[in-house]
Amino acid sequence: MKSTVAVCGLLLLAAVSAEAAPAPDAVASLLAAAVAATGEATLTYDGATASGDTITLANVKVATPRGSTATVPALVISGAAERTGGGFTATHIAFDNGSAISRGDTTTWTTAAVDDVVVPSADEVKARAHVRPFAKATVGGVAVSGGDFAAPIAVASFTVDVGPIADGTPTNILFKADGVKLPTALIANSMAGAIVTMLDYDTVDASIAMDSAYDTKADTVTVNVLSIDAANVGKLTFTGKASGLSVKGLTDPAKSKEARAAAKLDALSVRLDNAGIVERILDMQAKLLGGTRDDVREQLVDGALPFALSFVKNVAFRDQFQKAVEVFLKDPRSLTITFAPAQPVPLGEAMRTAGHAPTTLPDLLSPSVEANN
Repeated sequence: MKSTVAVCGLLLLAAVSAEAAPAPDAVASLLAAAVAATGEATLTYDGATASGDTITLANVKVATPRGSTATVPALVISGAAERTGGGFTATHIAFDNGSAISRGDTTTWTTAAVDDVVVPSADEVKARAHVRPFAKATVGGVAVSGGDFAAPIAVASFTVDVGPIADGTPTNILFKADGVKLPTALIANSMAGAIVTMLDYDTVDASIAMDSAYDTKADTVTVNVLSIDAANVGKLTFTGKASGLSVKGLTDPAKSKEARAAAKLDALSVRLDNAGIVERILDMQAKLLGGTRDDVREQLVDGALPFALSFVKNVAFRDQFQKAVEVFLKDPRSLTITFAPAQPVPLGEAMRTAGHAPTTLPDLLSPSVEANN
């Protein structure tokens, strides 16, 4: 008897779940409405079908008024459920084998998916409600090519992890890209390209990682750590904080100028961990001058570097930088520059100073330098 009751209960639960599952066309309409509510794109599709708890939209296309498009042969939605406040949720959405075209450049990918998805209602999109669109996104087999690129760029995979959103608590956002292949042909027709060729690099194979936080209440982003690690080159790591960096302002053309002006640099550290580029630079210079690495180090430490630093008015920084670079060139492991201004400095002011009066930057940003720390 108990077994019969249990079976009936399971059947009833399944029937209720089936009734609660939204219709394919309803889900497709909610998704199209959310995209249209941005005012920047439209979404169209050829048809919507369902199989169990999986809904498939065929030949999906997203287009912008500026002519950019993105298409996928199938958008597969798993575990869709309508939300009380509008829109819908989904456990998983896959959009493999897609392509996007913008300003003559084409991006393609082989796999793509988002998990723990929330598609907001059109009203929430218009109101810019604080809704986490997904908890995790993964994309693989990315290739970028076109008129702006002398050679294609490839990315093996990248992932984005987004933490819970709650007012008063910054949301952690993690980004990682692996297998980023940048052909040096991209900068072939430039002075930098000529130098890279002399350094004997054909392709730079790198990984990029970023740990950041988004404060929904203040609408600001903080980049905790950004690292770029290139094989046989080195690793650049940026850590610091920029306050007042408004995401909404930056994405709104009418307010982007004000948003940039309001952003301030609180602190910044830039670290280079050498993995071969310093030795290649020294060898290149030695070959050009007909000497050795030691000859180049001596000329840099005793000649070129003091001359360049002579234009810097901050004597304390000038001496510290000279000593740190001398230690680094003898044993090139790491070099770290830390900027710690007494109070936050507007990013615009820092950029203008770097462009027009770079020798006064030490007075503005209070930097310190360490080698092999």
